Amino acid sequence: MSKREVAGGDSGEDRKSAESRKLVKWGSSETLIMSLPRNWVKKFQLNKDSEVTIMENQDGSLLVSPLTLGNERPRFESTITFSNEEMDDMDIIELEITIKYLDGNDVIVIEKKEGKGGTDKFSTKFTLKVQEVVQSLLGLEITSLLSTKIKIQDIMNIHETNVDVLVKIIANSAVDLFQNMCDIIKEGDYASHVDSLMISKKQVRKYYLRILRELRKGLLVPATLSRMGLSAQDTLDAAFYITDISAVVDDLDFAFGALVNKPPVVLEGQIKDSIAGFMHEVYTTFKKAVDAFLFKTKKEAVAIVKGAPLIEEKKRDIENILDNMSTKAQYTGYEILLDTLSKVADHSLSIAFSALRKIL
Repeated sequence: MSKREVAGGDSGEDRKSAESRKLVKWGSSETLIMSLPRNWVKKFQLNKDSEVTIMENQDGSLLVSPLTLGNERPRFESTITFSNEEMDDMDIIELEITIKYLDGNDVIVIEKKEGKGGTDKFSTKFTLKVQEVVQSLLGLEITSLLSTKIKIQDIMNIHETNVDVLVKIIANSAVDLFQNMCDIIKEGDYASHVDSLMISKKQVRKYYLRILRELRKGLLVPATLSRMGLSAQDTLDAAFYITDISAVVDDLDFAFGALVNKPPVVLEGQIKDSIAGFMHEVYTTFKKAVDAFLFKTKKEAVAIVKGAPLIEEKKRDIENILDNMSTKAQYTGYEILLDTLSKVADHSLSIAFSALRKIL
């Protein structure tokens, strides 16, 4: 059970407000001027020397935004109240905090429902889980840790966060993870690299959730998008892009787990070269798709779209070779790997389409 409010006394329904203003002709020119409501001037600490930006949205509307926000800008706050049963469910604890984080809350307060004998203290297990979840969410810190109340705050300023930098970090991390996995599979030494890949996966997830939070909150506060140079369409493209990247990392992690848990026989000869070559081709396709989105390279994006059917054909050819093996059961791990690489190719195609939307 949780509730959300805006710090400073405004209700959730009052966060968005609109005013109707009449345009006035300025002098003998065709210039028109517009006055701002007094409460806006006070709220955003504007004066005669202040500047505002006027951004044209794709729907034809105009967005007026102060270049700097005052100290009175609203901060979103939410309270989560856990029952005794919920405090013992580690998944519920993680989901509650993560959702409030993604919802753009700057302050998250955790309390416990009062029982018949009054409010009990948090258990050590519960407190440790909260700390673990907070550490996994980029920008969050526990600022108050009491036995009956925990306060979590976002210490990153959304107006100072460069989303482009975060997007490049998650993209580079995913590409590096894929490259490392290619090298590991080529060497056949799986178990000794589990920890390093797990660290990379956690980093990708941490940045993925942070970027989603920034984009979602930007839609709630349109002025933020204008400061980041993003339109609503750019926001959607970025969301799809990082979601595809996160899905690729999850798929690769699943395939690697299958190879570690049930190590297949060591590949030899033609089949070894075929699988290694196919994996490298999918890796190259993924990297080109990522770069096409980041750097708006039309040629690379179009090549990925045209080459998608060929990748699936090569996968089927390798599967046919494995099907003819007398000890097929020993190659199950590689079959899972091939299916995973096919999914990665699909995500690469999706990224290429997102890149083309930005370019064309």
